[in-house]
Amino acid sequence: MINDDSRLLTKAATLYYKAHLTQAEIARRLGISRQLVGRLLKRAREQGVVEIRIRPSPSSFFTDLEHSLETAWGLREALVVAPTGESDESIKEALGQAAAAFLAQRVSTGVVVGLSWGSTLYQCAQHMAPTPTPAVRVVQINGSLNRTTHPTHAEYIIHRVSAAFGAEPNLLPAPLIVDRPDIKASLVSDSLISAVLDLGRRATICVFGIGSLSGRSSLYTTGHITEDLLRTLEASGSVGDICGRFYDHDGKPSAPDLEERTIAIELSDLRSKGLSVGVAGGRHKLDAIRGALRGRYCTVLITDKETAEALLRS
Repeated sequence: MINDDSRLLTKAATLYYKAHLTQAEIARRLGISRQLVGRLLKRAREQGVVEIRIRPSPSSFFTDLEHSLETAWGLREALVVAPTGESDESIKEALGQAAAAFLAQRVSTGVVVGLSWGSTLYQCAQHMAPTPTPAVRVVQINGSLNRTTHPTHAEYIIHRVSAAFGAEPNLLPAPLIVDRPDIKASLVSDSLISAVLDLGRRATICVFGIGSLSGRSSLYTTGHITEDLLRTLEASGSVGDICGRFYDHDGKPSAPDLEERTIAIELSDLRSKGLSVGVAGGRHKLDAIRGALRGRYCTVLITDKETAEALLRS
């Protein structure tokens, strides 16, 4: 019987990693069992006879950071990007580019893609490349009819992403927030609006921005929330929103009165998706992103390096 010594460890490791023989071939050559070869290779790694190094390419430079985020926050996947600058515009462009690439890789035949709107999702739409995919549908998951002259870009986002996949666009022709609950009830009973909301609930992949509670948020700049409402939301403990649905530090819904007037899929709907992709970055969004992660609204997070590092210090 051949002893399991250093010579045998080195021999098995050399044949496997340098000669590229299979474990079965090594077993035949050394006259031992395939199971023993497996144990030898495992021990060779544990004892430092073999050292495996991964030299990252630029696209996987933050693999360790991504893995740490996935482990710390229970994410299915994390994507970390390095913006070319420190401005909001640079961060959003880098995030949008990464989100566009993620969609191109993950959308397959028959998938329903749900999209929110906002400045980061606009950048995602801007960077979509043609990726024709059969039987894909793209649906808007929150209302967008505007209260100001500042554009939401919702229609552009849906049409641009749909065109990239050769897909059917499904717009939600409704405001995000209405004045009274009875107005919302009337609107969502409309057959067209009801059908679009139902399709959004059934989306396989949802991609959305994460809004902060500030004057820099898309909801504020488009007039959906006022300065007074912003202060009220802060007083209620709200830290951020997804699709116009507000939540607190723990990810719990925090604005019940507003909920009754909001036309969008529910936050709880996002937990049941195969992929619910939050796209957000910048230190001013840290509380909002933490709340979204604690609420388990994201299975995938696309963010920037500085924000990712801060999330790991939480």
